[in-house]
Amino acid sequence: MTADRILRPTDAEWPSRLNELAGDSPPEQLHVRGRLLEPGRTSIAIVGTRRPTVSGIEIATTMARAFAEAGFVVVSGLAMGIDAAAHKACLEAGGHTVAVLGCGLDVDYPRANAKLRGVIGKLGTLVTEYEDGTEPHAYNFPKRNRIVAGLVHAVVVVEGGTKSGSLITARLGIEYGREVFAVPGNPRNLMSIAPNELIRTGQAALAACPEHVFEVLAPQQAWLEPCDTRRMRSAPSVDEEELAALFALDEIPTIPERIAAAANLAPGRVSMVLAKLEVRGLVRKRRMGYEITATGAAARATALEK
Repeated sequence: MTADRILRPTDAEWPSRLNELAGDSPPEQLHVRGRLLEPGRTSIAIVGTRRPTVSGIEIATTMARAFAEAGFVVVSGLAMGIDAAAHKACLEAGGHTVAVLGCGLDVDYPRANAKLRGVIGKLGTLVTEYEDGTEPHAYNFPKRNRIVAGLVHAVVVVEGGTKSGSLITARLGIEYGREVFAVPGNPRNLMSIAPNELIRTGQAALAACPEHVFEVLAPQQAWLEPCDTRRMRSAPSVDEEELAALFALDEIPTIPERIAAAANLAPGRVSMVLAKLEVRGLVRKRRMGYEITATGAAARATALEK
């Protein structure tokens, strides 16, 4: 796959926001494939770890879908994990997503996202400053991140560790005068370090749901009902055994044996309960155990209110 056009700063399609990179040099040109870039539309970057939790995938998906439905362009870096979830959700909602690459357009990277990359090349936009044949060297990605931050009006960090590229993107966003948001996470989850630190130090505004971003960027899009209230109102009901299992779960994968002990359920019984919860979308099975989903957390919280 190669570029179908090369953009330069004098072209009408060139995003003028790329000329606002504080002390960083803007790219001299962009190799582009797919839909026309839309510099006049509000655009938001959703970035995060390549090793997300179930909760991280869910919030990235929710955010991207809501932004797409509001008419915003969703920008990310086509990496595994949070980036890929944001791109997919935007496309599924019929929105425009832009993937900024750290290699040449003809280099198949990351290979696991080859299918998604092909879809974005047709329904969205692939962008890179690198010539064909440029391999995805590690030093390319911080430079790639300056384009991600430069293209958008706001950056949303979903999950990331202490050395996450999402931290680089967020800090670049701050330098460039962009709005920066972070999704708070469980302190026990190492992938919550980056967003929690950004919030703690006042570098990012807390964003637990899309409405928190809308309140700043598009107040007319914000719901009148708080997002947490709406989520709990629509939460499914659970029986006593299901509730006990949900209380034994966290965003970090938990093995069935620990769930059985914490919920005071026999091993055979806990397997049946977890299977029911998984079918209903309240938990999700991962390689290292089970994690509670956003729906499961809402069901657990709702049960406490009764």
